[in-house]
Amino acid sequence: MRDLLQQCLSLTDQCGEREASAILRDRLDLLQSAALFVIVGEVKSGKSSFINALLGEDVCEVAPDPCTAGIQELVYGEESSKTVLGEHWERLRLPKPVLKDITIVDTPGTNSIIRNHHTITENYIPKSDLVVFVFPAKNPHTATAWELLSLVRKDWHRKTVFVLQQADLASQQELSVNRERVKQYAHERNVQNPVLFVVSAKRELEGASDSGFAEFREFLRSTVESGEVWRMKVDGSRGTVLKIIRDLIDRWHAEEASIADDRAFYRDLLEKVERRREKAHSLRRLVVDSLGLSYDRLAFRLEEDFRAGLEVGTILRRAVPYLRDKDVKTWIRETRETFEKTAREEIQAESSRVSKDLSDEMKAMLDDLAAAILHRKERRQRTADPVAEDRMDILERLLNQLRDLRISDIVDQKGLEGSDLGKLTLTGGGIAALGAVIAMASHLIAFDITGGILAAVGTGLVAVTLLWKRSAILNDFRQKMETSRNEFRDRLDQEITRIFERLFLEIQHELNEPLLRLDREAERISGLVGDAQRIRETAEAL
Repeated sequence: MRDLLQQCLSLTDQCGEREASAILRDRLDLLQSAALFVIVGEVKSGKSSFINALLGEDVCEVAPDPCTAGIQELVYGEESSKTVLGEHWERLRLPKPVLKDITIVDTPGTNSIIRNHHTITENYIPKSDLVVFVFPAKNPHTATAWELLSLVRKDWHRKTVFVLQQADLASQQELSVNRERVKQYAHERNVQNPVLFVVSAKRELEGASDSGFAEFREFLRSTVESGEVWRMKVDGSRGTVLKIIRDLIDRWHAEEASIADDRAFYRDLLEKVERRREKAHSLRRLVVDSLGLSYDRLAFRLEEDFRAGLEVGTILRRAVPYLRDKDVKTWIRETRETFEKTAREEIQAESSRVSKDLSDEMKAMLDDLAAAILHRKERRQRTADPVAEDRMDILERLLNQLRDLRISDIVDQKGLEGSDLGKLTLTGGGIAALGAVIAMASHLIAFDITGGILAAVGTGLVAVTLLWKRSAILNDFRQKMETSRNEFRDRLDQEITRIFERLFLEIQHELNEPLLRLDREAERISGLVGDAQRIRETAEAL
């Protein structure tokens, strides 16, 4: 039994269950001491008179008002003495032989006016080996005492004895009826074979042989001599372990259910994100197609301008210093500048138009996630479940992380330097700014591709070279522009895909983090439940 108590104590210490650990330490300390008999009953039930008559001495004060102001431990001592153990708690040492084998504890009335009286009594029950319920013989229908019995039997499985006190105040018919009523009440509270004594403290103090105390003392003597008192102690300790383990397992199962519910919530969020990802990719293709068509128009116009600039008459005119409007290098530079200006305006306009749907989809996703998280928080706040409250901070942190996700977190710094775009969070105007990011990416790709072609064409060209290489230059330019159209689409698709994949990965990371934390917590609780179940099996087999 000591090993079992220590195993259970180790588990409660590991879990930080201070109250349960204190109870187990008390059981360990009391394991080899005298058996603890706790006397309970309502005010004026005759508890104190019962104890005085049992010991043959007025050790507990008897008064018409509620006099037992706290816990009184009556223990054996060579000389009488009193020790104050704390508020509402004192120990009386008495040279009474009966106290060598048992310790008697007098408690406040179950309906006492003493502040916290019920808590005082209930906190003492776990230490007990036997609980003696004292009822007035004339009226044993005292609600608070029977409520306490329900606690004693259901939670702590303590052995119980019933005493009808003040029998001198009741008629024989009343005693007969009330005996059966006590047995009925006991059966209703899972006491199958109630042990019942009918006594009169007044008759005992008068020296009457029919006081009923002889039968109760015989019960005590046989309990001690047969070793039953130690069986009570072992059963009490075993009941304590089973009660604590049952409470722990019930709470951990509730926590496992709460974790499973949280897991389902986060998985549902991840499914929402995945559905939004699929829709975003469909919209992305529309964006790329639309911007690709804009680039095709720009490229075709550039090709036409380039072809017109390479007409024979134009080339010859630009070859004569006094006739030309500009030299070849100036023409190439102006053609490039015109293309860039037109591309910037048209791609900006088209980007703003086509990226709105994509931006709206991203905003809808984040709003959807935020709404789900806020709803979850409100549910948590309405519940009184401390297990659920422990994870409120996870929801708060997740909500803040999604709110604080910045554009600079999902796009490269290239193109954002010197811009305020990267400082925007993906809420409010930040989502709309994604359209600007797409436009910026489109500009960079378009200028990189087409500007490179024009730069290559314009290097070292003179009129004579253009005349005899005109066809080859046009053909080469046409092929390069065709390649540039495909490259623009591919690179734009890759860039937008990369931006949004990064966004989705960031969001999924934020959602997976609490999932991983929940997985670790579930694994920890599963291990604790396994340990508790092994302790319970040992206790049940004892």
